[in-house]
Amino acid sequence: MTELPDFDKLKWLAENKPDELEALRKTLCKEAIDGSTGSNKAQLISMLFNLEQQLSRCSNPYHRCYLAIRIMNDKLVALNTILNYPQEFRQQGAKVLRFPSKHADD
Repeated sequence: MTELPDFDKLKWLAENKPDELEALRKTLCKEAIDGSTGSNKAQLISMLFNLEQQLSRCSNPYHRCYLAIRIMNDKLVALNTILNYPQEFRQQGAKVLRFPSKHADD
C-alpha cells in the first residue's frame, strides 16, 4: 500500500508538481477500491468515475477542493438520513414509465 506523504510534502507537490500529486491521488484511490469488499467495489468505482468527471471541469485547485468536499458532504448527509430514518428510505420508490414503442404495425 502506498504511504501518504506528510502535509508539507503534499503541499510542495501541489505547488511544484501537480501531475505527481494527481498520480498519487489516483494510486491511492485505486488501492482503496481494490482493498474494498466486492459488494462495495462497484459503487466505489462509480463514485470515483463521477468525481473524476466533475473534477475535470474545475478551473483551479480551490474549486476542486470545494467540489470534493461538497460531494463527500452530500454522501454523508444521505448516509445519515438512511441510518436515522430507515423506514422512510425503504418506502422510497421510483415510478417506472413506459415509453411508447414504434412498431411497423402502428
